[in-house]
Amino acid sequence: MKKSIIFSTFLVLLLTLNIYPQQKDRIKFTVSATGKVNVLADIINISMNIGVENTDPQIAFDQHKAREQKIIKLIKKYGILDENISYSLFNISKYKDYRDKTVTFKTNQTLHFILKDFDKYIPLQIDLLKNGFYEFNSNFSTSKRKEGHEKSVKNALKNARKEAELYASNLNLKIGKIVSISSNNPVIYPRGDLMLKSSMAPEAGLINISQYITITTNVNVVYSFIE
Repeated sequence: MKKSIIFSTFLVLLLTLNIYPQQKDRIKFTVSATGKVNVLADIINISMNIGVENTDPQIAFDQHKAREQKIIKLIKKYGILDENISYSLFNISKYKDYRDKTVTFKTNQTLHFILKDFDKYIPLQIDLLKNGFYEFNSNFSTSKRKEGHEKSVKNALKNARKEAELYASNLNLKIGKIVSISSNNPVIYPRGDLMLKSSMAPEAGLINISQYITITTNVNVVYSFIE
């Protein structure tokens, strides 16, 4: 009986000691913050569809393969490596126009490749047009996405800490442990503002103006505040 009382007293004391710090840290506050970093654009992404259309499926396939060989030869001319080329699987579909009852077969295949030498961008476009490739899209990007994302996360956490310190100081509280952190996937987009280099020749084109990619990360940090 005596041992049972001692054990019960010890258990109550242990629970009390465990609950006390929890009560001190039970004030929780969520801070939302954003971190941004500007990374120099050093690559151009180019995408295009090399599909064709014909009333005969075999002819459509043969024409598609001819265009495929032509585009590969063309982009190889500009020194684009295999590792910078990606593509979707080839497919062919049947289409029927119910207005005139005609049936055609359309091929579809998307090609993506990366151009690193900006000086080759305009000649490449002209070559594409000369060879019958009239529809393609391009945009600036960066090969430093990973490094940019890491810096944006660091900036977001730093900003969250500053905001938490602001609230804590105004409420006469101290910042305790971080309870939880959540974040979204980084948002990547080109900056709208362009800076013309002072050393740039007057006859230089827009492609010579440095472009920057802004990488943004949003975080939600839950802090515990201590009285």
